[in-house]
Amino acid sequence: MKIWYQSASAYRFEPVWDEYGKTLEAQCKKIASPGTEVYITGIPVMVRDIENWRHLQYLQNIQTLKNMRLAEEQGYDAFVIGCTLDVGLFEGRGMLDIPVIGISESAYHVAMQLGRKFAVVTSSSAFPEVYAEQVTRYGVGARYMDRPYILHASEEEIALSLVNPTPMIERFKLQAQRAIDDGASVIIPAPAFLSTLATRAGLKEMNGAVILDTVCIALKQAEMMVALHKIGLHPSRQIGVFCKPSGEFEAEAINRLAGQINIT
Repeated sequence: MKIWYQSASAYRFEPVWDEYGKTLEAQCKKIASPGTEVYITGIPVMVRDIENWRHLQYLQNIQTLKNMRLAEEQGYDAFVIGCTLDVGLFEGRGMLDIPVIGISESAYHVAMQLGRKFAVVTSSSAFPEVYAEQVTRYGVGARYMDRPYILHASEEEIALSLVNPTPMIERFKLQAQRAIDDGASVIIPAPAFLSTLATRAGLKEMNGAVILDTVCIALKQAEMMVALHKIGLHPSRQIGVFCKPSGEFEAEAINRLAGQINIT
């Protein structure tokens, strides 16, 4: 089984992300089933603080969509979106025949199986709005604790702290404890940088609350969906979010649209 893990970082393209990418690779190798190969890569152009800029998200996401197509063409069995924004999740499921997994969607559904209420500890004041929208879209809002639990840190700060995780982890624990005091029994570190940091520090629980390894969950769900795919379970192609056009129609539409994709 071959799984493409798409990081939201610029791993393989900017040296600042080397430690993060190598940590991700070790994390996935440790938990992958025998016979599962995981290829991890980032995107060539990473816009900093992308969670704040909706129109820039739209443009940056094209890189992930291109890699989805490439993964399927190269024979990968599943595509994991390792970005907490779940970029291109619905588009990918309507475009590919292989399973497409969103790291946030996977985490939310597993969180509900491990505890009653879950909270997200995050790194930017823009993310709570993103997650509030996601839990509504995914139908899990009733179990989500809609309060901000934020340790303010840039993506680079979190990635670089992998060398010495303790100071950042202490900041994470302060916010996680706030959520636990408010009634959370499951804590989701997000974005994925924080989840990898918590895993690197060996943090799996706090005062009885589960700390989710969202990377592990996404990878394991990918393996499960590949197995289900092989026995004939596929996304519904009825009119709706995962409807897939015919190859001829799609090729013609893309050809016509290509001339209009110019923002300069």
